[in-house]
Amino acid sequence: MTNAIYDKLAAALNARGTAVPAVKCKEYYDLAEFLFTPDEADIVCAMPIEYATVEEIAANLDTKDIKKLAGQLETMGDKGLIHIKDKGGKKLYEGLPFVPGLFEFQLMKGVVDERSKKWAHLLLDYSKAVKREMMSATPPKLEKSAPGRKVLVEKDVVFVTSPIPYKEMKQLIMDTEHIAAGICVCRHQGNLIGKPSTEPMDNCMVFGESALFSVERGFTKMLTKEEALKRLDESEEAGLVHNYVDNPGQFTNLLCNCCGCHCWVIKGARNSPAPSKMANARYLVHINEDDCTTCEACIDRCWMKALKVENGKLVRDEIRCIGCGICMWVCPTDALYLEPREAGKIPLKKC
Repeated sequence: MTNAIYDKLAAALNARGTAVPAVKCKEYYDLAEFLFTPDEADIVCAMPIEYATVEEIAANLDTKDIKKLAGQLETMGDKGLIHIKDKGGKKLYEGLPFVPGLFEFQLMKGVVDERSKKWAHLLLDYSKAVKREMMSATPPKLEKSAPGRKVLVEKDVVFVTSPIPYKEMKQLIMDTEHIAAGICVCRHQGNLIGKPSTEPMDNCMVFGESALFSVERGFTKMLTKEEALKRLDESEEAGLVHNYVDNPGQFTNLLCNCCGCHCWVIKGARNSPAPSKMANARYLVHINEDDCTTCEACIDRCWMKALKVENGKLVRDEIRCIGCGICMWVCPTDALYLEPREAGKIPLKKC
């Protein structure tokens, strides 16, 4: 089978975001063919960046069979390949990037079967391939616009993934109407490939309209605010980083509670020379030396190894600190506190 349609699909996915890019290599084609039939890939390539009606997508596909296309789009929604919402009694459809979106919806149900195991291994192979390609002498070209036909990209697609401290995340939960939760996709993948996790699992949260879609299609379950706060507390106690995709109204508004042993983002940041840039740190931890007893409880807690004791004092590496604040949870004297970096002054948007 020719890879031409999956080449176009890579461009369409990258036009929607490159948190995890679609890099054209054997492992990418294996992933793409596993998820999308050629017809489904063709449909995504014909979808505008923002939400569109079935009639608008049909016009880009140059088809008049609206009923058939609507059925295909519904099937794709059930498979977690696209996003669907109702507005004024009319269905609107939206393509998804790899992350956040396609990767998460394939594993959020927590299913253990042969298909899920195959997907988990395909992801593992792809992650290794992306790392290999990115470290090559000639990095692969990443297309920044959607391909083909009458599809126009009129503005850049921007979403921000950032570690969010507990207090701010708690307020966001209180301010959000719809919150749902599924299984952590990274730790579930670990379980499926024989690298199990002992951390809490049911804390991959979806916010706003994304929550309504994910519940309707069976990927997640709706939470009350009290249930969401309980999951947040469990994650904080376990030392998980609250990593939030701030993108109201488009794609998937996702809160991942991440560990450094399974999460792609946290592992990538930890292994980089500048984790604060890799993780888009909004805050920086500070140390009140008068209150610090150098008990070192915070040192093992930090995934980024940003804290250490030098000459009898606790010191912080500004480049390595991602401002997640999980070190503060174990400080017995409240000697640690967060202050915003310049990027941290940008407020989170409500879903």
